[in-house]
Parts: sequence; C-alpha cells; structure tokens
Amino acid sequence: MTLGQKLKALLKESGMTQEDLAERLEVSRQAVGKWVNDKGIPEVGKLIQISDLFDVTLDYLLKEDYSERDVPNRLEETSAKQAAANSGYYVSKEMLDGYLSYSRQRVRQITAGIGLFFLSNVFDCFGNENKILSMLYWLTMITGVCMIIWYFLQTRQYQEIRRKRLLFDEKVFATFQEHRESRRKRYAVMMIMGVAVLLTSPEMEGFIISCFGRTVGHVLGWIADTIWPTLMIYAGMSMYHDSVIMKNAEHGKKDGR
Repeated sequence: MTLGQKLKALLKESGMTQEDLAERLEVSRQAVGKWVNDKGIPEVGKLIQISDLFDVTLDYLLKEDYSERDVPNRLEETSAKQAAANSGYYVSKEMLDGYLSYSRQRVRQITAGIGLFFLSNVFDCFGNENKILSMLYWLTMITGVCMIIWYFLQTRQYQEIRRKRLLFDEKVFATFQEHRESRRKRYAVMMIMGVAVLLTSPEMEGFIISCFGRTVGHVLGWIADTIWPTLMIYAGMSMYHDSVIMKNAEHGKKDGR
C-alpha cells in the first residue's frame, strides 16, 4: 500500500474527513488531498503528527511493503521522533505558503473590522432623523465589532511556526526572503501614506468645512480617520508575520551550528 492508500484507510477507520485531518495538522485541505492521492509527501513534522494521531509507526506510513501497525520495539520509534523534533521544525514550501495565506486572511479580517467600526461614524454625521442612515450606522458598527470579536475567538493555526525553531530548504527560504523584501517596500509605502493622512487630515477637514460645510467636512474627516489606522495596522501586522519566520529561522540556524 502507498502512503496515500494508508491515509485513506486510516481516515475511514477513524471516521475523519480530509478536512478534519487538515484542521488537526494545521495545513490546507489541498495539501491533504495531495497526500491521499500520492501527489505529495508530508514533511517530517507532519508525518510525526500523523503517526501520533492514528497511533501507527513511521515505518508503516513510509514503507509500501510494510503493513503491520505495531512494531516490537516502540522505544526506537519514540527516540527517532524525539530526535526529529529536537533538530527543528521542518517547513515545506506548501506549509509556508499556507501560513502566509492564513496570516494575510487574518490581517484582512481585523483591519476590515476596525475599518467598518470607524467608517460607521460617517452615517452619524447626517444626524438621527434619517432612519435609513441610522440603520446603516448601527449595521456597519455592529458588523465591524463582530469581525473584531471573531478574530480573537478563532482558534489560531500554524502555532508550530510561531513557537518552534524552523528548518527550510535553502531555495524555499531564499525565495521567501526575496518576496519579503518586495513586500516590505509595499508595507513601508502604506505606513508612510497612513502617517501622511494622519498628519494632514485635521487641516484638510478644516478647509473642507470652510468651503463645503460642516457635514461634508466631518464625513471626509471620518473617512480619513478610517484610512490611516487601517493602512498602518495592515502594514504593521503583515510585517510582523513575516518577521516571525525570519526570527525563528535565525534561531534554527544558530541552534544548528
């Protein structure tokens, strides 16, 4: 039996779906699909997790001609797992892409929630007489608050990447560094734009009030007060997620010397 065939059998016996396994291993559903269809092989860390999850040996998973679930000496198996774990947590390109995609999704979620919370004040600038605008005010604010709360209530994935020493294939890490540099430039521009809006918005609001009236001025003022924090939060959190990879990868290199 191949690794994929064994995974299918283990999932069926345990009553788990591929989605369940992906969630337990903190990988994408597509990654598990590749494994069960023999189009890819999990990295060492995930193989160990699968071995522990289904209570089978690594030999059983990796050797096509190996069909027995139990081995006479489990001590050697445990020692091999401990040695692999102590050497660092191997991160494949697939897992790295999954972590970055997941991180971007969470950043978009929290910034959208904060943005909606601030933007709701635009509808309040027209007073409480208009019921439709009043309804939009509460709807936008509540949606923003719910998105922020949901952000903090969600179970965080990819905890190994945040907490463990990371090991990478050299090409994968080099590609990540190149892309990170281009992203840093983009995030720097976003931070500068945020600071510029923050510093100029009071003067611009005063000018617009003098030219077009208080209501228009307050509306544009709240739009500006929505733009600058979302830009800075988005850029800052995105840079932080990239820095986690760099920091833990550096730790892995130092400890491996």
